Amino acid sequence: MANRRDHARPRSTLLLLTFATAVLLAAFPAIIPGLRASDKAKPKPPLENFYVVTQAIFRNDPKWVDHILDVHPQGADVFVREIRIAPLASACPRHVTVRAVERVVPNTTVKKLAAKFDLCAYVEDDVEGVITAAKRKNNSNVEDDSATQTIVAHCGPMKKLFELPDEDSLRFEALSIADARLATFWQLAAAMEGRVFGGVYGSDFSLAKVSPEQDHEFQALGAKAIPEIKSGKYDEGFADNPCPYGECHDHNAASALQGYAGPIFACPEK
Repeated sequence: MANRRDHARPRSTLLLLTFATAVLLAAFPAIIPGLRASDKAKPKPPLENFYVVTQAIFRNDPKWVDHILDVHPQGADVFVREIRIAPLASACPRHVTVRAVERVVPNTTVKKLAAKFDLCAYVEDDVEGVITAAKRKNNSNVEDDSATQTIVAHCGPMKKLFELPDEDSLRFEALSIADARLATFWQLAAAMEGRVFGGVYGSDFSLAKVSPEQDHEFQALGAKAIPEIKSGKYDEGFADNPCPYGECHDHNAASALQGYAGPIFACPEK
């Protein structure tokens, strides 16, 4: 799935619409038309800024990874930063690295940069209703690797928060057919990463796989981002559990940073 930027996992190109999915599609019209009718009732406020927190867990190392994508205006330009928080290695899982990459995109707006993703057109309760209707009753076939995302967006004076569960926990093909615009929300972070940083570092760029030189550069930028993370700026995007060293899948930002003590490139000697 595209938003799992540390572990790529192939998805079947054949979307099979089962009987259960067909039943689900029948449930969506009760939610979607009302949402779209409200879209037309009044002008949408402009998208001022947004951030996305992705919390992923894996069967293999690293056991967990958090990403923060922050997009906000900077004068006549747009500042984009991605932060990756993860254990350094399986041999020292309680030593955490923080890498960051940033870029100023000139002469544009957040709305233009994220034009494909119409965040301000949706009401939080409506999105939650669609997700609830799309949830699979039995997730026994879902792989252990998973990623949840939370989008926090400011649309004019209003703040919107969208909590997106792992795609495989949903009948995602039905959701995509019912509302293709909403389905793009799951691709927002990965698409922005590719668009903003891919042209600079290559189309396959990932903070998970960097050269030694880049690691020093990105960890230095990560260290500069620590005060903002600790300030609570992104807390709404994280889960709430204060478990030690981020070892539970639903940990908060403070837990993720518990093992952070600055840039680190090798496990400390015991």
